[in-house]
Amino acid sequence: MEGVFSQYIILILVTLVTSVITLFTGFGVGTIMMPVMALFFDVKVAIFLTAIVHFFNNMSRLALYRSEINWRIIQRFGIVSLIGAIIGSYAQIYIDSDWLKVGVGLFLTTYALLSLIPNNIKFKLPSNVDFIGGFLSGLIGGLIGNQGAIRSLYLLNYGLEKKELIVSSALIAIIIDSTRIPVYAYTNLHYLQENIVLLSLIVLSAILGTVAGSRILPKVSYDLFKNIILVGVLVLGVLMVLGII
Repeated sequence: MEGVFSQYIILILVTLVTSVITLFTGFGVGTIMMPVMALFFDVKVAIFLTAIVHFFNNMSRLALYRSEINWRIIQRFGIVSLIGAIIGSYAQIYIDSDWLKVGVGLFLTTYALLSLIPNNIKFKLPSNVDFIGGFLSGLIGGLIGNQGAIRSLYLLNYGLEKKELIVSSALIAIIIDSTRIPVYAYTNLHYLQENIVLLSLIVLSAILGTVAGSRILPKVSYDLFKNIILVGVLVLGVLMVLGII
């Protein structure tokens, strides 16, 4: 009983802190929660439970900032992202994702470093081809499971306000989650039933973390907000190159 209580406390606290931090980066919930979940569950179960937490975490962001949704971004970016995710999910059967993960990690690391350096070199796709960013983020997400960083980088190109960027990224993530969770649920529904109390507490913690982060957001300048995203991308890129995630 003591072990179960400890498991609950660890997962609830990690989810709470993760939700606060990742409100600013626009990604990272799955990246952080998945290995933590895997400490207590089989990998497939961990992926399923993490996907549900990820979904409701983004739903809470959508509920908070729904009036800030930029539908032009959703149309240009979200739809092609979904197409990319479907293609990537099937392609991972035939492609060795290890080398791809390293390549993506190098790209993210280089981009973030150049963007963080003063008098940096700026990258921006022309507006008539920026839908490529949506497709690539979905494709890579389907292949290796880390799409959020690329999505956040491309959304920065639009010069969105903080709330616009957060909710646009969240809605795109929800669209993609809505396609993968039913697939996971089909073969893992009994795990959901067995862990419904724990999952409910973790989801509640994710929502509370998002609300707490939203109270901090107005105090964060746009430049700092942008740099938080870039630092998050840099950390993720390095971890991917090193093979840690």
